[in-house]
Parts: sequence; C-alpha cells; structure tokens
Amino acid sequence: MKKLLIILVLLFCVSFLYLLFPVSDPPNMVKFIILSQVIFLLYLGIYFIGRKMNISFKKDKNLWMFLLACAVILRFTIPIYSIDQTYLSDDVYRYVWEGKMVLHAYNPYIYSPNDFRNSGLADDLIYPLINHPWHVTIYPPLSQYLFAMTYLISGDSIIGFKLLSLLFEFLSLFLMFILVRKFDLPDWTYLLYLFCPLILIEFLFFNHLDIFGLPIVILLLLNLKESKPNSFLIGILAALGVVVKLYLLFFIPFLIFYFKGKYRLYFIISFLIIVFISYLPFIASSGFNVFGSLVPYLSSWQYNGSIFLLFKQVFGQTTARYICYSIFLSAYIPLFFVKPFKNNVYLQMFAIFGLYLILTPSIFNWYMLWIIPFIILFRNYSFLILSGTIFLSYHVLIGYYNNGVWSDYPILRILTYGPFYLILSVELYYLFKKKIKVVL
Repeated sequence: MKKLLIILVLLFCVSFLYLLFPVSDPPNMVKFIILSQVIFLLYLGIYFIGRKMNISFKKDKNLWMFLLACAVILRFTIPIYSIDQTYLSDDVYRYVWEGKMVLHAYNPYIYSPNDFRNSGLADDLIYPLINHPWHVTIYPPLSQYLFAMTYLISGDSIIGFKLLSLLFEFLSLFLMFILVRKFDLPDWTYLLYLFCPLILIEFLFFNHLDIFGLPIVILLLLNLKESKPNSFLIGILAALGVVVKLYLLFFIPFLIFYFKGKYRLYFIISFLIIVFISYLPFIASSGFNVFGSLVPYLSSWQYNGSIFLLFKQVFGQTTARYICYSIFLSAYIPLFFVKPFKNNVYLQMFAIFGLYLILTPSIFNWYMLWIIPFIILFRNYSFLILSGTIFLSYHVLIGYYNNGVWSDYPILRILTYGPFYLILSVELYYLFKKKIKVVL
C-alpha cells in the first residue's frame, strides 16, 4: 500500500507537469478538462489509500516528509512555470491594475479602467488585458491593499501577485496542519489539503484573490475552538475576511449569536471597527459608494449554476434569481433552530455557504475555496467530489478558443453536478437520521 501511495503521488506531480507543458496556442481545453479529472482521481486515490493505511505523523514520519516535499515542490513549480498561462481566467490583470490605481491615489470604486484609456497609467502589458474594463471594482478594501502590495513587488507584471499568493498559501498550509491537530482529526485528513487540485489549479496556476482569505477562515475556526473563544479577536478575523471578499458576511449572523451578553457586543464592535477603518480611505473620496459593481453582478451575471438553471427554465431569469436569493436568506431561520444545526456554529457556516454554492446563479470554481476547511472538518464527500468535477465547467471554453463562441455540452454539466447531488442526498439522509456525528 505504501508503494502504491508513492506511485500515485508521483503520477499526480507528473500530471501537473504535463498540464503546464507544452503550452499551446490556442489553449487545448480538451486536454485541460481530461487532465483535471485525471489529477482529481489521483488525488482521491492518494486520500483513500492514506486513509486505508491510517498514516499518522508519528509512525509514518518518513512517508509524511516525502508527501510534504512533493506538495511543497508543486507549490513552487506551478506558479513559476505558469506565468504566461491565464487561459482560464484573466482576473489577475484587473487585480494588478487596481493595485496600481490605489498606489496612484485613484479610487477604484469611482474610476473604471476605461477612464484611463488615454492616460499615462495605461501601460502596454497589463491594461490591454483587463476584463470588463467599463466596470468599476467589485473587490473589498483589504483586497485593494493587497493588490497594491503586489504592484509594489513587481510593477506591471503578475509575478508579484503570484509571490504573494504563494506566501498566503504556505501560511494556509501551516494553519491547516494546526487545524487537523487542534480538532483531533485523523492525520490522513491533512492529505485533503496537501494535494487539493482546487488550490493548486485555481489559486497557484490561475491566480484568484480568494487565496488571501483562506488563512483568515482557518484562523477563525481555530479561535472558535478555544475553550474560551476571544470574541474581540474573532470579530477582527471575521472583519478581515469580509474586507478580502464579502462571502464571509454569510457567517456573521451565526457568529453574533454564538456569543452571549457582553461578548456578543465585543464581537460586533470589533467587527464594525475593522470594516469601517478598512473602507475609510475609499469613503473619503467616494462617500459610501463603495460597493462598486456588486449590484450589476448580483442582478445580471450567471455562470455554471445548477438549481438556478432549473428555476430559470420554469420562471425566467429574473424571477429565478429572486427565488434563489429568497431561499438562501430564508435558510438562516431553520439553521438557527433545527437540529443538528442548532448551536453548532461550524455546521451552520458550512451549511449556509454550501447552500449558496447550490443556489447561486454564478459559481466560478474558485468560489469553492471558502468551503475547503469545512470539507476537511466534516470529511464531507459531496462537496469534495464537486471540488473536482467542477473543472468540467470549463467545457464552455472549448468552443470559445476554437471559434470564439462559448460552447455548452449538457452531458458535462450533468457529470459536474450529478455525482454531487447524489452523494449530498445520501449525506443529508444520514445527517437527519442522526446516524453520523456532527458535533466538533
């Protein structure tokens, strides 16, 4: 079994090298989709064999050193050799541009890239590659400060963003190890993060800002696990997560009611102070118009939805959007009062973000980053499977790179979500039948 595990890890690494090389123009999306699924199957093999062997940090020290070395080498190799590969997403160019704007004292909540068309800031490397240049930013203030930092590192280049992403990823790698130990999880659960294809592909290969929020989420979970959680500190961490990306707002109602009395007040005060301080420099020049293109995004964007698409077929796009948002907001009530969610803040946060992924009109692959710590905490198989099958959603780019038209292959959409919903239905059955343990 040990030899098989080593072989699978080596095959996993080789598959990534093949994904990186050779580079083709236009990108070979069929190759990417096939390789992504091969990589994910190898990942599952690594996890299940590690689980079968019950590998532990103490008795399998040499094996863990090998596994960690392979994971670290991949984390260095992928960013270095994917500098010019942005064929799945060009968001990184906007990140760098907005960092440049901030450093030149322009408010990205007021000015869109198009406003600088004829200015000296419009360089030849980053500016022409910015997507949706007519929109002002959608990203919260801490993200803007981090974008500015990446621009300070490398100027009109995405290298700075890759370096900062790598730094945050190694912080997450360390914190996830601490989380496994603190929650008394089996050591083999660390494999779920160590070789996670979603991390390696979406955040070290194709550069998304969500990687800056992951260590904050892990720190939040670690501090909640303390015998006497510090409500003031947790309020700060929650605020930092929100001002990286607004998704952490989903968790705030549960965190507010997790604390009692004066500790609830400490949480709210620390949360509001950090959010206000973060936004203050932008409020000074834009008033409270600091939500940028969020409203257009929520009202019109759609990509790779599942339940939303079913509602859309029946009710039309606008009504389907309202139905999905209404179901999502209404779900907070049962999550507060219905067992097994009642008084289980970890399960509440997991459930609400999972529900968002199910209902949202737009589920880009990198959105799933925020649920990875919960997949590991609960060893949840449905969302684990979705974190791999979701790469099939890139099938729309096959036609785009071949003839400039987005393609849609319904069979691949079924393969993306079919296994997920099948496994999720089984998990929910056992959850409500109280046949699995959910209290951490």
